[in-house]
Amino acid sequence: MIKPFHNTLMTSAFILVTSLVGAAHTHAAVSIIQGKTIIPAGNATSDKDLTIRNDKLAFSLAIGSAPPWGVARGCIVDIANVTQDGTLSRDRVAFADFIPNNWSSWPNTYQKVDILKDTQDEAIVKITRDFAKVVITTVYSLESGSDQIHVKTTMTNEGEALTNMLSGYTLWPDGGYKFAVPGYSTYPEKAVNNPKSDRFIGYDTDWAIALHAPYMTELQNQSRDLYAKHSLDKSGSISFEGDYQVLPSGDLSPVVRAEIERKNQKAGTLTGSVKTQEGKSLVEPAVVVLKDSEPYIWVLGKNGQYSIDLPVGDYQVYATGEGFANSRIHDVSIKQNVSQMLPFDDLLAPGEVNIQVTDTQTTSALDAKIQIEKGSKPLIEFFGAKTFFTELNDVGRANFTLAPGDYQLSISAGGGFIAKPVLINAHVTPNKITHLASEIPVSTYPTQHGWYAGDLHHHADVMEGSTSAEYLVRSQLAAGLNVTFVSDHDSTANHAEIKMLSDKRDVPFIPSIEISPSWGHFNAFPIDIGAQLSVDPGVDDIHSIIKDARRMGATAVASNHPYIPYGYLSSLEKKTVPGGFDPSIDLIEINAVVDYQKAIEKARQFWSEGLPYYYTAGTDTHDVWNETSGLNRMFVYTASKPDAKAFTQAMKNGRSYVSFGPVIYPQNVMFGDTIKLAEHQVKSVNFKLLSVNGLKSVKLIGKEGVISEQTLIGDTASVVFNVPRKSGWVSLVVEDTKAHKAFSNPIWLKLVDKAQFL
Repeated sequence: MIKPFHNTLMTSAFILVTSLVGAAHTHAAVSIIQGKTIIPAGNATSDKDLTIRNDKLAFSLAIGSAPPWGVARGCIVDIANVTQDGTLSRDRVAFADFIPNNWSSWPNTYQKVDILKDTQDEAIVKITRDFAKVVITTVYSLESGSDQIHVKTTMTNEGEALTNMLSGYTLWPDGGYKFAVPGYSTYPEKAVNNPKSDRFIGYDTDWAIALHAPYMTELQNQSRDLYAKHSLDKSGSISFEGDYQVLPSGDLSPVVRAEIERKNQKAGTLTGSVKTQEGKSLVEPAVVVLKDSEPYIWVLGKNGQYSIDLPVGDYQVYATGEGFANSRIHDVSIKQNVSQMLPFDDLLAPGEVNIQVTDTQTTSALDAKIQIEKGSKPLIEFFGAKTFFTELNDVGRANFTLAPGDYQLSISAGGGFIAKPVLINAHVTPNKITHLASEIPVSTYPTQHGWYAGDLHHHADVMEGSTSAEYLVRSQLAAGLNVTFVSDHDSTANHAEIKMLSDKRDVPFIPSIEISPSWGHFNAFPIDIGAQLSVDPGVDDIHSIIKDARRMGATAVASNHPYIPYGYLSSLEKKTVPGGFDPSIDLIEINAVVDYQKAIEKARQFWSEGLPYYYTAGTDTHDVWNETSGLNRMFVYTASKPDAKAFTQAMKNGRSYVSFGPVIYPQNVMFGDTIKLAEHQVKSVNFKLLSVNGLKSVKLIGKEGVISEQTLIGDTASVVFNVPRKSGWVSLVVEDTKAHKAFSNPIWLKLVDKAQFL
């Protein structure tokens, strides 16, 4: 008989509690454990949560704990693999569950838990939740000896018909690396047509989790969201099925083996040895399989040997290893039930690169980012990086390993803003050090003019972030930023370390937190170091959230990416924000990686109403090796080196601008200031402009649109605009030859009579 569990303690008849200490065979059986998760570093911390495990894996369902990003309770928030010694690894995911309609706001009033089966052979749990007028039921199944969590979700519509929905399973790893749907690695979002495979994999050296999603027609967020595009008729239903496969290493061969079984495909085997040109076997080789020249899967071997099952078909295959140059690519045709040998014997051992980066004008060392433009870029990311950063303590110097061969390296120090990246060529020789030097011609020094730049939306290694505190600082300094900043989701865990690292370099640190309900994300800054959030973003309203941000010390609260599906302003339009609009919000974000045009237009609308809601800017970077810190940034005028509060207060006063490249130096007026105008007086505003890419144009914008425009030539320009003789506002839009823009906050105009003017 099935008994429901409504957020109350379950009886012992429905929970088998197993000891964490004991023989390995004790864990071979499936068990359901209630209470705080047994998974190290797990996020399910409530006594109402459930953890289900066998001898291969464990996963936790947040029944009482708050899931990330304001998702409704009743979902997977922790997954661990079982290590070689039989213990559980640390938590590998931030979130892995069903999402209805592409991370849009999630109105939710209840969740119900039913234990359908609790035996040593299998555990089955059903969780029912509401998504406004849609009932969402997900069934989680785990069998003894299985490395897969089977999930089936049914959406049943009890309201009006819904169209153009994107729903499906997601996998947001907690760190590690990402292997996208084969053939779609360069697409953050894309309709998927007849893919080579229907899965996404998060991985590292000692784990891998694959989301198998046979229903998918669309991918989002670099394949972390695998959706089907669908409608939902009134009283209609739709179901989705998938699997989360959990592995104890970065060897992905079990993933393709599971696909073969799931799809009942005909298959064969490829096996062989991997050696260097000197005849030495690689201790831990890898063999990468391509399909139509696109990465398809890889296998990690041992002691120079490998073996992998593949579906029948034609492939291209090469061998590699950590730091090693790839072998030549071989064409292979896999035949049904045939095991064929393919040895590799042409790998080259790694070499080392030592590089020093300096400022051409001052000869001082520069923080820099080094990227491979041409040359070997490892597909398996724990075998080698394609992006490197100079050291924090030994400024301007970087040491790293590369596979032998010829390279072109891009060296960037404030690249695209204060200096152009420099390209240098390098030849890396096996087992030898290649010494390089790079001089960067810096074009401008904003701090000498009182301007300080920051990337005001940046993550470290909380939840899905994969950047340590140290590399966050290294990346932000290499971007030419003058303050450091972190805003992890609902966490301040990285504050103390980033402050310590920033202090060592005498760089101001702005501590923040990204408060993350399902209907909008908000950066609050600066907050007290390590201050703890007391609201529940999944439940509390906007007024409570902003009040809590102020309690933590926030001078400013920013609406992040306000018009994405779960952005605050888009949720306001859909009337799904608890509490509606709160006028005490301060800033509107121009986000570097999403369409920001509506945010620009909304800010200008506020200005036309006389409301000082100013810009903020950030990249939302989570992974500094594959994303770009400081791709856009906020330039803030503080005159001298600011502390966190002075920097933020200057932003609240509008003394700032957003830039994707161009640099603006106001000459006779400051953004955020007010110009008093007499009725017959002509007043002008003067600016010096610069772009290392070359300037293209500058526009003076007002309530009615473009007031005046000038075409520009060259890297620098001085411009003068006459302002309208009427109350209102004006702002600048500067564009360079690469279509990179800068958007200023407004200069306010106030028409006054002669007595007021005097």
